[in-house]
Amino acid sequence: MDTSIMAFDLFWNLYNNNDDFKKLVSYGFDNNLIRFFGDEEFNKINSQNFISYDDRMKEFIDMFTLGFNIGNCVGASRQLSYSYNDVDIVSGILPLIKGTRNAEKFGGHCWLENDKYIIDTSLMLVIDKSLKDRFGYIEEQRITKSELRKSQSYQSRKDFVNDINLNKKKKG
Repeated sequence: MDTSIMAFDLFWNLYNNNDDFKKLVSYGFDNNLIRFFGDEEFNKINSQNFISYDDRMKEFIDMFTLGFNIGNCVGASRQLSYSYNDVDIVSGILPLIKGTRNAEKFGGHCWLENDKYIIDTSLMLVIDKSLKDRFGYIEEQRITKSELRKSQSYQSRKDFVNDINLNKKKKG
């Protein structure tokens, strides 16, 4: 796993400049409660059909290699959510990112959650939910997996994103 790509810039900035974050993350890694995005997440990212709003991003993975996941947590989280069947899309505040791109004033943030983990596309971390309060995630709104299943527009987009026939044409 190459944690030097631009997608990890926010993580490394916090890790190198915020002692509380560094201690918490070190504790989480040492106790197998935190891990970086790995093969599972990158396989989901790489398998998606993606329509970009920016010519620099031809594929969803480009959002991460170019670092556009940082400051675009809503877009990155929602896009990644299409590759899961069991996540909620959660928005709120993460005080530790206050002052960063698009979270300057309050630390507004968006992330994914399933029954066990927080999947944070800005920090590039999968975090055991037992650490949610210690990280400081403050939930303001949640779109549940049940609500997502009932949303026709969400499901239509999800079908497109995961259509393997389009993916084969794209690669072939």
